[in-house]
Formats: sequence, structure tokens, C-alpha cells
Amino acid sequence: MEQLAKTGSGAASILIVDDSPTQAKLLEQVLGAHGYRVGVARNGSEALDKILERRPDLVISDILMPEMDGFELCRRVRAIEEVSLTPIILLTHLNDPADVLHSLEAGADYFVSKPYSNKLLLSRIAAVLQGSRACRSGDADGEVAVQYRGKNYRIQSSCAQTIELLLATYELAAEKNQELLNAKQLLSTLNRELEQRVQERTAALTQETAERLQAMEELRKKDEVLMQQSRQAALGEMIGNIAHQWRQPLNAVGLLVQDLTLSYEYGNFSRAYLDSSSKKIMQLVRHMSQTIDDFRNFFTPDKQKSEFDPGQVVERTLALIEGALADKGIKVEVEASPAPAINGHPNEFSQVLLNIVNNAMDAFAEHRCDAPRLKVRVWTEKGKAVVSIGDNAGGIAEEIIGRIFEPYFTTKEQGKGTGIGLFMAKNIVEKSMNGRLTARNCGAGAEFRIEV
Repeated sequence: MEQLAKTGSGAASILIVDDSPTQAKLLEQVLGAHGYRVGVARNGSEALDKILERRPDLVISDILMPEMDGFELCRRVRAIEEVSLTPIILLTHLNDPADVLHSLEAGADYFVSKPYSNKLLLSRIAAVLQGSRACRSGDADGEVAVQYRGKNYRIQSSCAQTIELLLATYELAAEKNQELLNAKQLLSTLNRELEQRVQERTAALTQETAERLQAMEELRKKDEVLMQQSRQAALGEMIGNIAHQWRQPLNAVGLLVQDLTLSYEYGNFSRAYLDSSSKKIMQLVRHMSQTIDDFRNFFTPDKQKSEFDPGQVVERTLALIEGALADKGIKVEVEASPAPAINGHPNEFSQVLLNIVNNAMDAFAEHRCDAPRLKVRVWTEKGKAVVSIGDNAGGIAEEIIGRIFEPYFTTKEQGKGTGIGLFMAKNIVEKSMNGRLTARNCGAGAEFRIEV
């Protein structure tokens, strides 16, 4: 059914021939908005009937349609005397020069390449309806036979019509060329913007990388400072442990020396007694000397990682603080079974154990436990070496147990704790040995668990 958009009695009528309802509707709206009366046909056969019935001022036809294409419609119109002069504009994709030859052969007045600009199409329509052609028809030139790509075309158009189509071809080519130039200019602008953004982003990434490297270097230095502070704190504790370790043997040496003097005064002095007392004194001196060597080795940094037996390190560490534990009445229970060797620094691992045990001793003193007890276990679990240290000092408050491994966090009085011991212990186990250090409340106290 033909649809008309009437804007006045003098408005030109245009018939749109297109099998695509969407394309036809869009073109109908454009033409209607510019005052034309518009009709629509869905194919060439329907269009031919409407041309004979309505006698439109202009036909705009798509080329590719069912039943009858645009070229055939154009030939049929030119063959009917009553409507042979009806102007026809063909819509084509202009993918092949053969389209021009087909248009000439069929007798089309103009063609417009798809996708077309509304401005160009409206300009063509106005030119056709106003009769303002670039050329005027002269005498007929007769029939021209053209062979192109194996096909023969018989063209009977006049010179004026041929030139009109050639001008239309040039106009389309010029418009497409302008579109390409505009696209090229836009692409060039986008490329420059992209290059500028890439340069800006590269500069930003370079700055971010430099800042991250600086931050990593600062963190590394901070870790070194924390490690040194941790060792200095441990050194202070070790001096106290040395005093505990030496107190008993020094008392024993003093008693033996006094006993030698008393024996001489009371006439009980003999060679055998002198040899026995000297032997005991030398044993105590060697024990004190070994203690110095043990503590000195503890503070000697391990240059390279090595594999060590966690059970032996636990035994050596507890031996270092044996005197301090005994003076404070702390009983130590050790359960050690074979465990896999750990790859790391044994002295650092010993420092981890000392930090945990020293915290337990402080907790015993704070809570004034009647029967302080430490339980140290070494065993294998899922192929890993596991060391646990548990106490009966009352446990860790739930509101702070999640923060005990934070740097500089401490619950001790000012001057009695640095807050870096457990932080460094966790770093040593998890970063240096790829293990895991956790804490939980268990039974009557806290338990620290090391898995490597």
C-alpha cells in the first residue's frame, strides 16, 4: 500500500522502490521532512504498476530486489512511451565499474552509492526535478556495444545522458575520496592522541616503577634495621642468660676454693684432695667457656642457608637459657621425634625459638604462675617439620591475638618490650624459610606453632 506524505498541492511526488522496509522507511522520513510526497513499493513489479498509475515525478530504486531488480525496472520504464521520460535514480554499492555500464544500458538518469549521505541524495533529487542538468540532450548517437569482463552491454543512451552518469560517477568518487581524507585526518589525529596517551602512561608507569623500587629499598632497609634492633634486644636478654648460666658454676668454684683453704688450715689437705678439687674446678671452667662459645656462635650470622635438624636446634636453644629457666622455676617438657631437615639459617631459627620462650617467661612473671611449665614438641606432619611451644600462662587476650605479629605492637610496659620480636620471628619463618608461624590459645595458655 502506497504511503503518502502530503505537504502541499505543489509538492513533487517520489516513489521509493526498496525491498528493505527499514531502508525504505528511513528514506521516506528524510524525503517527507523536506516536503516531498512519498510513496513506497517493495519490488520492481509493484513499482511498475504504481508508476503507470500514479505517474511520480521521480523514482528512486534499489538495484538488488526480488522478482524484478532496479536495472530491469529502469529498462521497462524506458520501453513504455507514457512514462519513458520519468527520471530514475538507482541506489547501488558501486562495487564494480559494471554498475556504471548497467546503469547506462538500462537508461538510468543518476545513481547514488550506498551508504549515501542525505545531503548528496537531496542534491541529486533537486537537480533532477528542477531539470538543471550539466548537459543538454542533442541528437541520438545510436547504439554502442561495450564488452567488459566477458559481458556485452548494448548502450543506447545519448551523449548527454552518458556524460551525466560519468559526472555522477566522478561526484561519487570525489565524495568518497573526501570521506577517505576526512577519515585519514581523523585517524591521524587519533594516532597522535594515542601516542600522547601512551607517552603519558609510559611516563606515569616509569614514575610508579621508580617509586615502587624506592619503596622496596626503603622496606629492605627497614627490615635490616628491625633485624638489628631485634638482635640487640636479644643480646640484652642473652647477657642476662649468661649471668644465669654462670651463677651456679661460679658459686661452685668459689666454694671449692674456700674448701681448699679450710682443708689446709685444719690439716686435712692432701695431694689426692687437691687433684680432686682441681679437676672439679677445671670442669666448671670448661663449662663456662663452652657457654661463652655457644652464645658467641648464636650471634654469628649464618652467611648461607643450610639444612639443619630442627630437634638439635631446639635442644641447643633450650641449653642456652637453661639457667634462666631453672632460676625462675620453669619446668620444660620436650617431646622430640624425627622431623625433616629445614633449609635455612639455624641461628635465625634459634632466635625465633628464643623470642617465643622469652615471651612465655615474661607471661609467667606477669601472671605469677605457681607452677610455670613449657611444653616443646618436634614432629612431622604432612611431610613438614613442625615445632610447637606451649605454656600455661593464661593465654593471649582475644582482642589482641590478631595483632601480636605486627611491628612495634607490645603489651609490655614501656622500656620492657620493643614489639619487634614476634614480627621478626614471623618474617624469618615465612619469608626466609617459606614456612608458617601461627599462635592460638590452647588449654591453660598459648601455643606457637612453626611449620616448615
